[in-house]
Amino acid sequence: MIRKALEVLVVLSGLDIERAYRIADWKDVPWTPEGRKRFHRTLEKLEDLTQHPWVSELLGTRRRVSVLDLCSGRGIGGVGLAKVLERKGVETNLVMVDVRRDAIEDAVRFARENGIINANARIMDALESHKLGRHDIVLVYGGALVHFNDWNLVRLIASATAALEEDGIIIIEELDRVNAIFRTGYKEVIVENKDPENLSLSVHVNYDPITGSYYRLFTKLKTQESVVLPLSFRSVAHVASLLWIFVEEVDLVPASENSLYFILGRKPERAVSMQCLRKSPKALERRTKKLL
Repeated sequence: MIRKALEVLVVLSGLDIERAYRIADWKDVPWTPEGRKRFHRTLEKLEDLTQHPWVSELLGTRRRVSVLDLCSGRGIGGVGLAKVLERKGVETNLVMVDVRRDAIEDAVRFARENGIINANARIMDALESHKLGRHDIVLVYGGALVHFNDWNLVRLIASATAALEEDGIIIIEELDRVNAIFRTGYKEVIVENKDPENLSLSVHVNYDPITGSYYRLFTKLKTQESVVLPLSFRSVAHVASLLWIFVEEVDLVPASENSLYFILGRKPERAVSMQCLRKSPKALERRTKKLL
């Protein structure tokens, strides 16, 4: 059933991200005690978010909604939102998108286990989400923006807002990372998992000023498994102001946790299309040629 529901549009390598999630134990597996706790907290947060005037207005106009969950991982955000909506009597068609094959297969399984019948998944880059038609709600949950450099974040928001219905809403959950870093200090070495059997660390190894990416090496000490990932850190004001270019209205809502926010946008402008952003600027072209 899972394989049947899994539609592979474009197979992109998500192995490095999957490996980092496994090494750092970022709590995205919903069947673990930590994952179950995170899912229940997600249900509470999204239930509260449905009281936002824009969301309640949208839900008041229809009994069926289409949700596009970008960078879905194992489905905690998308399945959580679908479950909250269906509790309110709103039938939900859920489409989950991620580049990680293992995660997306688990997401379909998790949706089925939670009674979300109309759930499908795509293994594809979220930058291509505009190709999936238009949806009532586009969700980016779980702090996924850290995996997009500054140039690709523009493309992601352009693609995501192009996938919105005219009265649709984009919902982004994001940590106010820059503020958190300034308040706590940026550590060269961070303990990602404190469990002695699964002890893992991450170490700063490089910074790329062209993409705004910080490269970190993630290592599990016991097995010596490691991977280097580029990560981008931003304030919620940065993300919200960028979203403002692509939608008429933007709002920020605290997510009941320290430094965590929901960024909402509605009324897509569609002035800047993905076609306009296909070609990379000279700075990126030079960098790519240099790497090659």
